[in-house]
Amino acid sequence: MKKLAIPLSLIAIAAVATVGFLLIQKAAKTKALIAEAVPEIPASKIQPEELLQRVKKSSEQAKEGPEELEGLKELSRLYHANGLTNEAWKCYATLIVADPSEPRWPYQLGRILAGYGRLEEATPLFEKTVDLAPDYLPARIRLGDTLLKQNLTKEAGKVYQGVLSKDESNAYALVGVARVAIADGDWQLARKHLEQSVQATNFQIGADLLGDVYKQLGLSGKERIVLQNMEWGSYADIPDPWSLTLMDDCYDAYQVSIAGGWVAHQGDKRTGFRYIKRAADLDPNTAIYQYQLAGAYMDLNDPENAEIHFRRCVEIQPSFGDAWLALISIARDRNSPTSARRILEEGLKAAPESPSLNIEKGNVLVAQRQFEKAYPYFHRSIELRSHEAGGFIALAQAYIKEGRIEEGMEQMREALVREPANPIVLSSMAFDAIMKSDKSAADKWFKRIRQQARFLPEDLNRIESMYFEVFGTAAPK
Repeated sequence: MKKLAIPLSLIAIAAVATVGFLLIQKAAKTKALIAEAVPEIPASKIQPEELLQRVKKSSEQAKEGPEELEGLKELSRLYHANGLTNEAWKCYATLIVADPSEPRWPYQLGRILAGYGRLEEATPLFEKTVDLAPDYLPARIRLGDTLLKQNLTKEAGKVYQGVLSKDESNAYALVGVARVAIADGDWQLARKHLEQSVQATNFQIGADLLGDVYKQLGLSGKERIVLQNMEWGSYADIPDPWSLTLMDDCYDAYQVSIAGGWVAHQGDKRTGFRYIKRAADLDPNTAIYQYQLAGAYMDLNDPENAEIHFRRCVEIQPSFGDAWLALISIARDRNSPTSARRILEEGLKAAPESPSLNIEKGNVLVAQRQFEKAYPYFHRSIELRSHEAGGFIALAQAYIKEGRIEEGMEQMREALVREPANPIVLSSMAFDAIMKSDKSAADKWFKRIRQQARFLPEDLNRIESMYFEVFGTAAPK
C-alpha cells in the first residue's frame, strides 16, 4: 500500500496546534485552580476600608480575570502584610503550584508555617526556596534555624557554613554556627564565632548568647563587659528584603514604623524614610510617628521638613519633651538663640514633667552662671527619673563648673550607681583621679574604661594624654 506523503509544513502546523491545545488546557486548569483557591473574604477583620476594597478587587481579579495569577499574587501580599495568615497561607499554597519557578511563594509560606511552630512542614519549603534562589541568604539562614529548632544540628551546621562560604562575616550565620557548637558542647568554638558576630555588629547580634557562653566558661569579667555594652532589645529579625516589601501593602502603622526604623538603623535611610513616612500617613494623629518622621528628615539633612513634623508632634502631644528639645536644637543650628529660648519656655510650660527639658533649662542657666537658679531644675530632673544617670551627670557638671569639685564628684558617683558603664561618668572619675595624682585610682578607672565599647577614640586619647602628662607613663592597657 502506498504511503501518503505529508508535507513538513503540515506536520509543523499540527505540532504547533497540539502544543497550543496543551497550553490552553494547562491555562484553563491553572485558571480553575486559582479561582477555587481564592479565600472567602473575612470582611469583619479587615480595616481600613481602602484595604478591604483592595482585597475585594484582587479576589475578583483572581476569580474572573483578566490575569488571574496577578490577582492572586496581590491578594497573597495583602493578606500576609496585614496579619491574615490563614488566607495568605491558602494563596501561597496555590501560587507554589501555579507559579512554580518563583522562590518567594515557598519562602513566605515557610515563614508562616515556621511562625506557627510547624517546622517539619516549613523545612522543605525553605529547601525549595534555596534551590530556586541559592544566593538569597535569608532563606538559607531561616532553613538553618528551622533545622536547629528540630535538633538537626549536623544539617543546620552545613546550612550555616554554606552561608559563611558566601558571606564570611554574616552575623546571623555566625550565631547559628555558635548555637550548633553549644549543642555539641564545644563552648570555645561557640565563643569564637560569637565574638566575631558581636564585634561585627557592635554588640547587636549574639551578645546575649556570648554572655551566657562566658558564664559557662567561668569568665565573669567578660560576661559583665558584654552585659554592660549590649543594647537590650536592639536585636531584630534577619534583614529580609522579600519580607520587607510586604510593608508597602501593610496598613498597620506600628508594624510599618518598626520596619522603617530598623531599615534606617541598618543604614538604608531612604528606604527607612519611605516606610516611616507611610506609617505617619496611615496614622497622622499619633505623636510618635510624627516624631519618627521628623527624625528621618533630620537624617536626610532636611531640617525644614523636620521642624514641621516636630511641631506636629507637640501639637498632638504637648508633653513630648524630646520633640521640644529637637525644635530647640534646630533653632540653635540656625543661630537663633532668642527662638531657642522661646521654644524652651514654651516646652517647659507644656511639659513641666520632662526630665530632659528641666536639664536643658538648668544648662542654660549654668551657661549664664546663674548656678543657684539652675540647681532646682537638675534636682527636679532627678526626682522625675531617679533611676537614670542623666540628671546626676548634669548636676555634677554644674557643681564642677562652679568650683564645687567634691560635690560634683559625689553626684558622679551617684550616676555611676545608675549606669556603671556610662562613658561620661567613667571619664570624669578617671580625670578626677589624674588631677589628684592618684595613680592607683586612675589605673583602676582606666581598667574599667578599657572594658567599654562605647568610648570614642578621641575621648580616650584625650584622657590618655592627660595620664601621660601627670604620671610620665602610658595609661594601662
